[in-house]
Parts: sequence; structure tokens; C-alpha cells
Amino acid sequence: MRFLHRAENGDLTLTKDIVNEDERPRYAALSHTWLIESEEVSFSDMMGGRAPQKPEGLAKIRFCAEQAAEDGLEHICKPAAALFLIHISSKWTKVWLGLLRAPHLDDELRYVERADQVSEAVISMFQWYRRATHCYALLTDVSATKHDVTDSSSGQPWESAFRNSRWFKRGWTLQELLAPPSVEFFSADWVRLGDRQSLERHIHEITDIPLEALQGEPLARFPVAQRLSWAEHRQTKRKEDKAYSLLGIFGVFMPLIYGEGDHAFIRLREEIDKQHGTVARLDHLLTTLPTTPSAAFNSRENQHEPMCLPDTRVDLLHDITRWADGSDEKSIYWLNGIAGTGKSTVARTVAKHYHDQGRLGGSFFFSRGGGDAGHAAGLFTTLAVQLAKNIHAVQPHICNAIAEHNEIAQSAFREQWEQLIVNPLLQAESAIEHSAIVLVIDALDECDSEPDIRMLLRLLSSTERLKQTRLRVFITSRPEVPIRSGFQRIPEAERQGFVLHDIAPTLVNQDLTVFFENSLANIRDECGLPLSWPGSHIVARLVDISSGLFIWASTACRYISEGGQFARDRVRKLLSGHRTRVGPQKQLDKIYMTVLQESIRPGYEEHEKAELCIRHKKVLGAIILLMSPLSLNSLARLLDISADTISATLQHLHTIINIPTESGRPIRLHHPSFRDFLLDPDRCHDPDFWIDAKKVHKDFAKHSIRLMSTMLRPNMCDLSSPGVLNCDIEHTRVLSCIPSELQYTCLYWAEHYRQGGIHVRDADVTDKFYRKHFLHWLEALSLMRASSEMAAITRIYQSLLSHTDNSKQLPFVKDSRRLIVGLQSRIEQAPLQVYSAALVYSKHSNQLRNHFWDQMIPLIKYVRVVTADAPEPKDDYNYVNNLAFTPNGRELASGSIDEWVRVWNVPERRILTKYEGQDDKISSVAISPDGQLLASGSDDSTIRLWNMNTKKTHCVLTGHTKWVNAVAFSPDGKYLASGSMDESIRLWDVMEGKEVEMLELNLSCINALAFSADGSLLASGTVGQSIPLWDVEKHRLRMTLEGHAGPINSVEFSRGADWLVSGSDDMTIRIWDVAAGTEVRKLIGHTKKVWAVTFSHDKTYVASGSEDGVVRLWNANNGDTICKLEGHTSGINAVVYSPDGSLLASCSFNDEVRLWDAKTGETRGKLPDFDEATMSGVPMHATSGSEQEFEDIDGLRGHESAITCLRFSPDGQLVVSGSHDATLKVWTKEGAEKHKLVGHTGSISYVAFSPSGDLIASASVDTTVKLWNVVSGEGVHTLEGHSNVVRLIRFSSDGRMLASCSVDKTISLWSIESGDLTSTLRCHSDTVNDIAFAPDDSHLASCSDDKTICLWRIKSKSTVLVHTMKAHDDSVSSVAFSPDGRLLVSCSVDKTVKTWSAAGGALLQTFLGHKLPVNAAAFSRDGKRLASSSDDETIRIWPIDNEAGEDTMIMGVVVRSVSFTACGRFIETDRGWISIGSSPEKPSSISRALFVTENWVKCDQNDALWLLEDYHAASVATRDETTVLGHSSGAISFIEF
Repeated sequence: MRFLHRAENGDLTLTKDIVNEDERPRYAALSHTWLIESEEVSFSDMMGGRAPQKPEGLAKIRFCAEQAAEDGLEHICKPAAALFLIHISSKWTKVWLGLLRAPHLDDELRYVERADQVSEAVISMFQWYRRATHCYALLTDVSATKHDVTDSSSGQPWESAFRNSRWFKRGWTLQELLAPPSVEFFSADWVRLGDRQSLERHIHEITDIPLEALQGEPLARFPVAQRLSWAEHRQTKRKEDKAYSLLGIFGVFMPLIYGEGDHAFIRLREEIDKQHGTVARLDHLLTTLPTTPSAAFNSRENQHEPMCLPDTRVDLLHDITRWADGSDEKSIYWLNGIAGTGKSTVARTVAKHYHDQGRLGGSFFFSRGGGDAGHAAGLFTTLAVQLAKNIHAVQPHICNAIAEHNEIAQSAFREQWEQLIVNPLLQAESAIEHSAIVLVIDALDECDSEPDIRMLLRLLSSTERLKQTRLRVFITSRPEVPIRSGFQRIPEAERQGFVLHDIAPTLVNQDLTVFFENSLANIRDECGLPLSWPGSHIVARLVDISSGLFIWASTACRYISEGGQFARDRVRKLLSGHRTRVGPQKQLDKIYMTVLQESIRPGYEEHEKAELCIRHKKVLGAIILLMSPLSLNSLARLLDISADTISATLQHLHTIINIPTESGRPIRLHHPSFRDFLLDPDRCHDPDFWIDAKKVHKDFAKHSIRLMSTMLRPNMCDLSSPGVLNCDIEHTRVLSCIPSELQYTCLYWAEHYRQGGIHVRDADVTDKFYRKHFLHWLEALSLMRASSEMAAITRIYQSLLSHTDNSKQLPFVKDSRRLIVGLQSRIEQAPLQVYSAALVYSKHSNQLRNHFWDQMIPLIKYVRVVTADAPEPKDDYNYVNNLAFTPNGRELASGSIDEWVRVWNVPERRILTKYEGQDDKISSVAISPDGQLLASGSDDSTIRLWNMNTKKTHCVLTGHTKWVNAVAFSPDGKYLASGSMDESIRLWDVMEGKEVEMLELNLSCINALAFSADGSLLASGTVGQSIPLWDVEKHRLRMTLEGHAGPINSVEFSRGADWLVSGSDDMTIRIWDVAAGTEVRKLIGHTKKVWAVTFSHDKTYVASGSEDGVVRLWNANNGDTICKLEGHTSGINAVVYSPDGSLLASCSFNDEVRLWDAKTGETRGKLPDFDEATMSGVPMHATSGSEQEFEDIDGLRGHESAITCLRFSPDGQLVVSGSHDATLKVWTKEGAEKHKLVGHTGSISYVAFSPSGDLIASASVDTTVKLWNVVSGEGVHTLEGHSNVVRLIRFSSDGRMLASCSVDKTISLWSIESGDLTSTLRCHSDTVNDIAFAPDDSHLASCSDDKTICLWRIKSKSTVLVHTMKAHDDSVSSVAFSPDGRLLVSCSVDKTVKTWSAAGGALLQTFLGHKLPVNAAAFSRDGKRLASSSDDETIRIWPIDNEAGEDTMIMGVVVRSVSFTACGRFIETDRGWISIGSSPEKPSSISRALFVTENWVKCDQNDALWLLEDYHAASVATRDETTVLGHSSGAISFIEF
């Protein structure tokens, strides 16, 4: 690219070829409409010195150059009409883009050597406009002088000509209007009319282009049809150009073919449609990330926030741009300053600057009390979405990361940073146009978590992998300790800082002077004050009082402006009431107090003033302490006061409260310093205005419970079906049914309880709410897309409960947490499943199942889930932190999710004893060095010491106020250390049972503790991602190890105490040099959080356990993985070596303990589980408003392993189940067991009832068939004769014969009465897959893997082969007779269905359409239709007589058997019944069609019950309104609709 350069003397010269972006200058572009051809200056004119011969054309270029010079630019580019040079194949090729729409195009393209050069030029034209610092639009048909241009936005004398300008009607000028960051309009007389921002309303009305597009919103966010409409009435000289001029608008590339005419537009639409599909997929992936839209600098919430005024903060902004544009390694810039110094204003200005340049990766403005904007949880996901939309080259890589890591939003911050930000930038480096991308993060101190702040700083400074594209992170904050210390840990070469309050006062005062002069001038004009007002002396005085605080200046100006006609009086009051040199904070406090006191106007009675003060405290307290801002109306409903009262209370507080004119927009503080002022009694001296935060939180808690109790109900959005998915529910519908104030209370009620210090008791209003509305609350959170908050909120609430006051409520809340952990993912996707799947498939031992059963959806009338005949799997909702061997290695102790400590005898692998006495889960255990004492830390906040000889309690240690996560004995056994969620570490004298010391480390929650071998150091793993090392003898902190990017879950010293190993949420293990305090090695390999680490005794190995369910052994010296120990079915939370080092023990979240050979990694067995009393097999009847009914049958169980087959009896009253465990069971349709049939020695392959229902036949892999008496459950006959697996059995219609087919290639016929084998039929050469009796039992058909069908005539003494048909090109899957016995239908793996003449064996018809193997086919009762099912998950209905059309039903699951019901309205399958919507051939009593897919039980084609993964149906039987599901675990579900 070459530019025109304007020298100081005004001469214009061409620059050299600029290829690299780093060398590209800042430049201006000219947009205009064409003169006559002969007057436009061409490239050859410039090169040949002929430009002066075209004075009008040259005048435009000179005007552009001079205007650029005024704007501080030396270079210009005129892509629309002249001098656009593209460097291709090392040759200069002239492309005069303006002439692409000129009459003599061919003449102008004589310089172009390839057609693709023209295409490239057209595409890049949009980008060159986009990169321009300024774009000047010259409207040659609009005349205006400087006198004609006023500040008024309407009534301009040139307005009519502007609206009718030809510039708005040309095709190419559309992109010239939208691409540049800034467009300035000039008249033919070179007079500036305004810019795109100031004239946006006019332009919008002229062009119908939305204001958002004119304001810089990415064009890709507007629908294709809308973007096409912008060009609908624009004109181009050539038809093709109407399409070509839109290439940049849609970001597509296609070759230019002049002469194709209207076909250009057809090609454009094809390219757009092709791209649109890709864009839609990418956009959908981006929508799956949770974001915080309000945190963006240009969000609707921030749109009225100020930017730096021109000529203010000049040096600072120059310093920032120099840093951002620099090529050094300083990737992070910290702008810090005390409250009110203008940090956020600078941040918005920086963000806007780089946004306009197309270089802003993203922005996040933290705001305490701003809802999600106050938390770091959404930071990286929000930045990733912004980055994808702002830097298009990165978008596909970010979307790929989302697709590959579908749980990335729940991953550790480091994982999010790497996968969503750094890696995509690395992958897109070569395609990114800019050498530096900027991220802006404002008010980091407003983030509500100090550990998160420390971690964010570590991550944001780790950009060293990016080489081509530098990532610059601009951060503002107050100079708080965690942020200061975090920045100090970043090497100086990688950071830059600026302290706002250290700027020379003269420079600050200059900026404040400009601010006051501008603001007061606006007030003067609005109030009609004299031009001499306020005068320089008043401005100087106000600047002096401001004490360098821009927040004081902006508050003062709002205060003055609110005075209206009394503005001058307010200025005098400020000047007289504020002394200089009292310090910036006191000045700020004074103005806040002035505004507050003036809001209580004189003239009120004393009792009225008192009432007003109470209202002020109530309303202001609510506004400043809201966790997320609310609108005026929502706040009124939350506080249970009228909106008029709030409005009146805030009437005179606009100076400090941002009260939007739109009623639905939230009320916000103008600055967070006002919150600090009101909450600090040392600053807010007037007790009438000081806010007691604890009291406000109590009020919020009370109102939250009131509001939720009043508004929460089942099916909040009146959804049509219990299976409606969240993604299909309109957000507007949710908002109308769950208004903002209710959403707020659902999210924050527990946090208000916590901060209000509310003492909760059993049977109080909170307990009653929880017991009545818990499921309604879960539904609401799901509808709000806030299911991820469920667990955290209930955990907060549980932390408020004590065993003393909440003995009934605590177990209920713990069970609610179990329900959430087990079912959150389902509730998150389908809200109403909280009233079905959550209840049906929660554990029988969970009391919420019984308590809320009457809230079951009305569609389900009855449910019984008979659990498998196996130990009930334990849930993972809470888990144990450690294991402990006795010194002799013979015993192993573990905590438990139950309320006891478990101890095993290791050599004998048997249960030894359990220690009971604590009231909640045992999170941690330790055994004293002499093996005499066992310590257990519990979630009941106590520690108990047990004598291991007597098994009695030695003492109970109390003092912690929350869960005890860690206990550790000192090496000499004299002391015990304990760490808790209450953020404290305590040391106890073991013998006396007394607290010795509480360590004051100002830590976050403690997860792990470890003493060094010599007892001199105590290490703690904290949620705050650091590892403090406490000097036990000197009672002081020796050092803190930092480097992890997530909570530390486990720490352990080596035996020599020179190394320490740690495991973290960040999925890494780190080894530390204790003496130096440095990291020795980082071990990477686990795919989820690391919960447990330990050294082998010789320090050679490290063992680790992770949430990924794997135990890893590592070489501690080089970090290599030695082996992976797999076998646990849940995450690993504890690993420990035996004292002699021969064994490694591991424990998982579900309390399973395994032993491994410490050297080879081979399994050494699993320790037996302790008994757990559970309820099982309890049926539930649910009818709306009725009490649940119980029929407790002790010992009721299903099978020991997977259910292989289910069948209803002919009368529909009984069900038989067969299993891999070789047994059958007979049940009532309600799920009561009648018989267990034992006799087979192998898995059951098929079951059938006799036509009369008095016998059951079963086939097995043990090669036998057995007949059973239904009434007695006794075996009648064992039919032996097959030599391999019996696949299938069929009764004859009269019930006198039984046919069986086998893998042994034979069919056997048996006498039911005698059990004798009457015939063995041999004609197939491979496995026989199916057999069918003719309706009159005279014939039998069979089919086989050998591709044939055989037809047999059955006689009293023998069976004769009638036909052998070479039926298909692959295995034949099934065969069936027509109702009249004249036809056969077969289907095959070859994807076809065929009909045959039963009499002659002739092929009649072949039906094609299935895309995968066909499994089954059957005739309708009238013989006019066929139904077939296939592996392609469809059922097809075929007309035999061609009178009706073919019908295809998509099933969503593979169906393996089909038959028509007698009424003709349904197809019965092995997955349930399907309605086919035809007129009934016979009346039917069936009112519902029940069908089971992989994930759903459907009722009348609507999703009704979501099946959890463990309860997917392995087998299904359906009759009338009951469906029975057999599960792979051996459990069986009986469900009546």
C-alpha cells in the first residue's frame, strides 16, 4: 500500500510501498461522489505530473490533505476514487477503485494483470476505510458557510440539501459511511457540517440504518435481510457494482466478473448464505458462554458515563497509548489512584479509543453491588465473547475451544484464560491485522474476592507465549493491598504503572479547570445565566476545593445543575461550606453530606423530618447494599413500599444517585465512594443518614422470604409440557413471569441472611419457606438460567445452621444439596423436571423425595422405582479429605460422608470398627505418631479425639464455627492443628484438650494442613491459592508459596522437610523448595481438579488423586508420569502411603477405598463398604393436592445386573423381567414382586407369556428354554436341545406349541403339554434371527444371517420345508405373516423391506427408503399397510396397495420390534406405543401413547420424564397407560400416566 504524504510546505508525494502493518501510518480517507470522468485525478496523472491540469479533482485531494494536517495526520488515502495501490507479486499494480464504477472501466484496468487483483482491491477497500483514523465525506451538492452551521441539532439551513444529497444514494458510499470509526461531513464549500455521531438522527432517518450500526455496533450482529435493505434504493453505474459494493458489508470474498449483470447478486447471496450458516453455528457456540453484558465499557448501563474531555489527561493518555502500541514485554499497565481520581473515566476513554481502532479485545468494568459485574466468575467468558466479536480472526478458534471444552464456563480461571483467550490468539496470530490487542479491566478492587484478584493478576500478566500479536492488559483500581502485592510479584520488565494521585497538582488542576468550564457552561446555557457566569475566580475556587478529585467535581456540577434557577445559590453554598486544604476525602464527605441534608427540605414538622430520615435510610441503604441493581419499580416491590414513595425520597438526590428516566432501567450510584461514605460512621457523622449494613441485610432477608413465599409456584411460566427445554423458552416470557425483584431474591436471599447474621431456627419462617418452596425455587433458578448458583446458595444457607438449633432442618438441607448435585444438569435444561425426574430418580433415602412427592407433575399418576439388588451407589455431594494409617500399617482410618470414622484391618481387608459421636460428615482424620489417638474433624465444626485402644472419646475440641476440613498431629504428638472453612487455623494441646493458639494469617478458607518432619513448620493449603508456611516455634509467618491459579486442596512435606508438594483446582501439582521458597517443578496431566498429593517415603515418587477419577504416580525428580491407577468410579480425594511404603491407599468421593502396590501400581483390592440403612422400593401415588401413599415392602429389590427383557401378560396385570443375572422376576404392573424364577445358568435372552397367560417361557444363553407356572412360580419344563444361545421363542396362537431359534442355526418345536421336542428344523447355514407362526398355526417362517427365508408346513407328526427363498443381499432380521396368512414380510441389514407370496414364495414388492439396516416389519390388521423400523431411528409406514402415501416417523432411538395394535391407531414397539393418527378400525381404551427414547419417557409425543444417565432404559414394556423400564443396573421403574 502507498499513501500520499503531505509535507510541511503542502506538497503531496507518494510514500514507499508499505507492506508491514507496523509501518502503516495513521491516515485519513476521502469519500465523495464522482465528477465527470475527465476531472478526476488518476494515478497516472499523479505519476506524470498532470494532476494540476484537473483543478477540481486535485482540489478535493488537497482539501483532504489539509484537513488531515489539521487533525494531526500527515498521510491520506482516497480508496473510493484515486491512488489506491496494492502490492501483488512484487509488482505495483494500479487499481483506481473509484473507476470500477466508471464508464471506461476497461481503460482503467489496463494496469491490472490478474482479475483477482481487482477482487482483492474491492474487498480490502472496506478494511482501508475501517483502519482510517478519520474519514472525510465531501458532499459536493450541499452548500453551507461557517455562518450557516450552528450548535443546534435541528433547523439548519443546509439540512434539506443534506437529506437529499446524492452521497446517500450511491452504492459505494454505504461502506464508506459504516466502515470508518469516525466520519465527518463537509459541504462543497469545505465547511464541516458535523460527524456521524452528531448527525446520527438525520442519517438514520435518511437511510433507515439503525442507530446502533451508526454508533459502531459490529455489522455482523444485524440480520442479513436488514443489511441488504440498507442498499436497496442505492444506485451504481453498473449492475454488478450493486453486489460488489456490499462485499465488505458482509465480509465475503468472491471474484469480480464484469458483464455478469444481475447474476452478481445471485452469487453474493450464495456466498452470504454459505457464510451465514458458519456464522450462525459460531454465534450459537458463543451464546453458550455465560457473560456479564453490563460490564462492557459501551453497555447500555455505562452509555452515559463520562469520557475524558478534549485536552485533559493528555500526558497520561499519551503514556498509555505509547505503552499499548509499544513493542516491549510490558504486557500489563496498572493505573491506580484513590477513590474519585477519575480512573474509570480514563478506562472508558482508553477502551473507546481502541474500540474505534478495532483493537479492543474486550472490556470488563467491575462494580461492587452490580450483580455479576461484581464477581470474577464471568470475566474470562465475557472477554472471550467480546474478543470473538471484536477480532473476527479469533472467533472460530474461541468457538472451537467452547465446542471441545463444553464445561469451560465451570473450569478453573487458568483453564478459561488459556483456552478462551491465549490459545485462540496464538492460533489466529497470522490472520490478526493488528500487532497489539488491548483488554481494559476497570475497578479491579471492586471484585468481591481477594483470592480471585490475586489469581487474575497472575493470569493477566502471563502473555509471554504471544509473539506476533501482543496482548496488552490495562487495569485500574484503588491501591489496595492484594492488588499492590500482586503487581509487585510481576517482574518490572513486564509491567508498567501510573499513580493518579501522584500527578503534579498543577496538571490535575488544569484538567479540572477544563472540566468545570465545560460543565458550568452547559449549566449556564440550560439555566439562561449571563455569559459572564461563573467567572474564572469561581472556577479556580471550585478547582481548589476539589482537591484533585474528579468525583467531587462531577458531583458538584450535578448538584449545581439540579438547582436549576438556584444554580448560583448552590455555587455560593459550595464555596462557603467547603474549606480548602482539609484533604480530598473530607471534601468529598462534605459534599455528600450537603446533598443529603438538603434533600430534607425545610418547612417539615419534626415528626415528618424523622419519617423522611427513616425513608432515606431504608431506600438508600437498599440501593447501596443491593447485590445487583434494580429498577425503581422492582425495588419498590422488593421493599414492599410504593414506587411513588421511593421516587419522592430520591427526588432531590439525583446528584449522587443515577435515576434513569426509563422505568425499567436499574438505579445506580454515580460513584462507589458514596457507598463507602454511608457505611462508615467515622465519615457519615449524622446518625440520620448513616447506614447500618447488618440491619439492611436483615431487612432484605425478610423481604426476600416474603416475596418468594408469595410469588413462587409450580410451573412459573405456564409451560405446555414438563419436557419443555430452557433453550426454547423466550427470555421475555421468563421476565414477565419472574420479574426482576423475584429473580433478585432467588439469587441473593441466602447471602443477605449470611451478612445479616440472622439466626435460623427449626420451624421458623425460613424453614417453612424452604420446606414448601424449595422445588419452586429450583425451577425459578433454572428458568433464570442460574442453575449453576443452586449449590452455592444452599451451601451458604447450610453454613448458617447449627446442630443445636436446626437438628431437623439440617438433614433436610443436606438432602437438598444431594438432590441438586445429582440432578442439577437436568433441571438446568428442563425446568419442570424438578417435579418429575428430580423426585422419581432421587435416592429413596433422600427425605425430599417423600416430602415433595405430592408436587409430582399431574401427568404422572404412579411411580415405583425398584432399585437394583446391589448396594445403593453413594453420591458425591460431599467427600472425605484424607486417609490415615496407624504406625504399624495394620489399620487404616477414613472419614465418611456419614457421621462416623471408619477403620479397617488392612492385612485381612475387613471392617474393624467405626467411631460414632459427631453430628455431621467427617471431613478429615489423623492418627497420632504413637498410634494411641485418632482425631476426626467434622462438618459439625468440632474435632473429636478418640482413644484407639478403648474406642472411647478422649476429648471434644470446640472453637471453630464452620466445617473442619483438615487435622494434623505434630511429629511429637503433643499438638494437633486444625483448619476450617471459618478461615482459621487452631493449635490444640492434645493431652489437655485445650486450644493453644489461633494463627492470625488473614487467610481464606483452609483446605489442608501438614507439619514438616521436624515439626518446625506448618503448611496450609488455602482457597486463596496460596500456601503459607507458619514457623511453629517463633509464632510467625515464615513465607508464602504462590503460583497456583486455583484453591489449594492438598499439601504434604517430604520426610526430609526440604520439599513440599501441593495439588490445586488448577489441575496441576507443584513441588516446592521449602528453604528457598521457590517452585522446583510443575506436574501436568490431570484433566480435573487435583484433590490429593503425597510423597513416597524416599521422596522418589509423588502420588496424586484427582476429580478425573485417576490416581497418578509421578517421578518427583523429572516430573514424568510413571503410571495411572484406574478403577475408582468417582473423583479421588485422598492418597496415602503405608508406613513401610509397600501400599498406596486411595479414597474417592463416593467413599470407596482401594489399595495399590506402591511400586508397580497393580491393584491390591478394595476395602469393604460399611453398611448403610436405606429405604428402597417405596411406591408413590401422586394426585394433585393429595397426600402421597406408601406401601413399604421390606427387601424389595430388582435384579443384580442389567435387565435384558420385559414382557406384559396378555391381560396387562403382570410383568416378567429377565436379566443378565440369569434370573426372572414376576411383578404386578404396580411393581410388587410376586415370584423370583431361578433355574437358568446364563443371561436371559427372551421371555414370553403364553396366549392364556398361565405360562411364562424364557430363553437363555445357557442354551435352554424353560416354562414356568405364573401362579405358583414353579418351573414346569426345561427344554433342552439347542447347542448354543437361544435367541427367541414364540408361542403358537392356540398355546399348544412353542418354537425357538438359536445361534446354532436350528429351529426347535416343543410340545407345551409334555415339554417334548417334536421337531428340529435345519435348513439355515447361519444364526436364525426370527421365527413366526402363521395365523392358523399351519406354517412357520424363519429367517437367518444366511440371507434366506424358510417356510415350513407344520403337521401333527412332522414339519415339512415348503420354500427356501434367497431373500436379501445381507442378513435377514425379521419375518412376519399377514393377518390372512397369504403374505410374508421380511426386512434385512441390506436396508430393504420385501413382501412375498406365502403360497409360492414369489417376491411381490420391495420397499426402499431406510438408510440403515432394517430391524423389524409387520402388517396392519387389515393387511393394507406395513410398518418397519430401522437403525436409522425411523419407523416407516408403507401402503401395500399404493392408495395412501408413505409416512416416516423419526423416533430418536433405534426400534427393534413393531406390530400394529388391534384398533389400528398405534404401533407397538419394544420402546413403547406410537400413535399413527389413523381412524380406528376397532374401538380402543388406550388414551395415551407412551414411548421411551434414550433420554425421555414421552407421553402423546411430548417429553414427560427425563431419564438420568444411570436410568436409561435397557428394556421397555408398555401396556395401556403404564410403562415399565428395565435399567442396566438391574433396577426397574414402573410408571403410570
